[in-house]
Amino acid sequence: MTHQCPGPRCDAGVDSSQLMCPAHWGQVPKPIRRAVWICWDRGKGAGTLAHAAAIRTAIAAVNRDVVTVPPLKHPARGSALESTPRAGLVSPQEPGGFPR
Repeated sequence: MTHQCPGPRCDAGVDSSQLMCPAHWGQVPKPIRRAVWICWDRGKGAGTLAHAAAIRTAIAAVNRDVVTVPPLKHPARGSALESTPRAGLVSPQEPGGFPR
């Protein structure tokens, strides 16, 4: 099964296991790509609010609707996620922030 890449003016068909075509995925800032993978959690995070928010943020980023964010750090590796609010992002500590 495939879907159309959500990138701007992109007609590429994308496999259902991918969010967007490789060209547009490469344009998503690395911290946001990392957030998508962290929230995906090897498939266990599929359909969660956190993963859906990360996907929306990645799509907005490739469409230039958000600014680049500072690097995110994995909470299991000793540091909390960056909590600086940015356009299109919600701080994990704010009401409606990323669920844990």
